[in-house]
Amino acid sequence: MAHIALHPSTRILLGLSLIVLSSALGGFALIVSIVILVSWLYQCRDSVALRWVRRARYLLIVPPILSGYVIPGTGILPLDVWVPTWEGLTVGATQSLRLLFALLALRACLRGLSAKQLMQGLVTLLAPLRHFGLKVEQAARRLSLTMAYMNQLDGRKARDLLVGIQQTRPPL
Repeated sequence: MAHIALHPSTRILLGLSLIVLSSALGGFALIVSIVILVSWLYQCRDSVALRWVRRARYLLIVPPILSGYVIPGTGILPLDVWVPTWEGLTVGATQSLRLLFALLALRACLRGLSAKQLMQGLVTLLAPLRHFGLKVEQAARRLSLTMAYMNQLDGRKARDLLVGIQQTRPPL
């Protein structure tokens, strides 16, 4: 069977379309979709997807916690104290599943693209914005430099950078 190579801009649009689709999926369909994506990425031996999920783990935990306390409903404990609600936890968990699906879908669509191909796809997609005065090549170059820097930045370096920023702040 022949391998079909899609243009980078098509792959980016496919990933964005999958993210939009995830907003229409319910809990069970979302879980099945995530399982399919995880199994395919695992079969491809894609370690980057795991790294993306590991980096986003706190972002995935926050929606159930916030929604649990904000959305009214039946409390998870039969106490007269401020406790999370089942309804809020359900809404938050669904949002976390959508975020996880978005990460995995983007990784599946962008897998195998070099930085140069990714920039080529972004330049193609941003080209119509030239009519509004956007300097597309300059924007793509800046984005490319930012992405290259972020790929080099590991957790320890990020903490050191934040500590350095906090130490250079003038006192209040």
